[in-house]
Amino acid sequence: MHRKTLLGGTVGMLAATALLAGCGASASAHTSQAATIHLVDDAGHHLTLKKPATRIVVIEPSNGEIVLDLGLKSDIVGADQSIFQYTPSPWKSELTGLKDIGSAYPGINVESLVARKPDLVITGPGIKGIPSLAQYHIPVLTLNPANIQGIYHDILLVGQATGRTRQAKTQVATMKQEIKAVELKVKTVRSRPTVFYDMGGLYTAGPHSFVNSLIDLAGAVNVGASLSRTAYPQVTAEQVVAANPQDILIDSSAGTSVTQEEHLAGFSAIRAVKSGHVYVVPNSSYIDQPSPALVTGLKELVNVLHPGLLKGQ
Repeated sequence: MHRKTLLGGTVGMLAATALLAGCGASASAHTSQAATIHLVDDAGHHLTLKKPATRIVVIEPSNGEIVLDLGLKSDIVGADQSIFQYTPSPWKSELTGLKDIGSAYPGINVESLVARKPDLVITGPGIKGIPSLAQYHIPVLTLNPANIQGIYHDILLVGQATGRTRQAKTQVATMKQEIKAVELKVKTVRSRPTVFYDMGGLYTAGPHSFVNSLIDLAGAVNVGASLSRTAYPQVTAEQVVAANPQDILIDSSAGTSVTQEEHLAGFSAIRAVKSGHVYVVPNSSYIDQPSPALVTGLKELVNVLHPGLLKGQ
């Protein structure tokens, strides 16, 4: 899931070996599963697969990263344009040879997708044209995690759908182990700074978002969680000034410089600006995407908010 899809679909994640543990497995080595597979996705939709999916269309970078981590590159028959644009390393190197089915925003090209003859489409919410796939009897798995636990759940869900349950469990266990190691370090910090995360145009991470969970894990308090009730709201400069955060983080894909941020209306009065604590995060793709990439995203956040804490890690 890229930043643009996080913001409602129209506004526009680690050691490589650990994350790619499943990628080296043969794509033909699907777990034997003769029984029908019954799943409920993040949108509450029930779907039934007669067998593990072997022809998959993936929409959004985060979903592509999950599928690639499970060693299923040869089963991907189509990927939307955002995957080729925004997927970070090490997954980016795995994209060579995949079929680009075009942009999925604001809606998919139904004919192009159907032509790939998928037996499963893995997507995010709010994409026009997806509901029409029902008439072609194409199962759709919609992933939209609200927190870190939700990301674990979605990886396991994809594992079930593709007959890669064992690999999915291994992936989740690896992520939990790495995140736990970071958490232990973060627990040693004496203070938790207040943070505003500008994802572009003053869109930010609200209370019901995995990015909010990530900021919390990084040892900070996300002021965005108190500015709205929605997952990724657009707030006003006045709200940010009133929140007076100690740190301001800027999504690197937003195209906003530190200077531009500091010169927003009223921002000169904010503690973060006064103390020089306005930063562009190195690679926001690791932070914005609900996938195994979030382990790197968590480390990025900690390195910005608590410099030197993860030294040697």
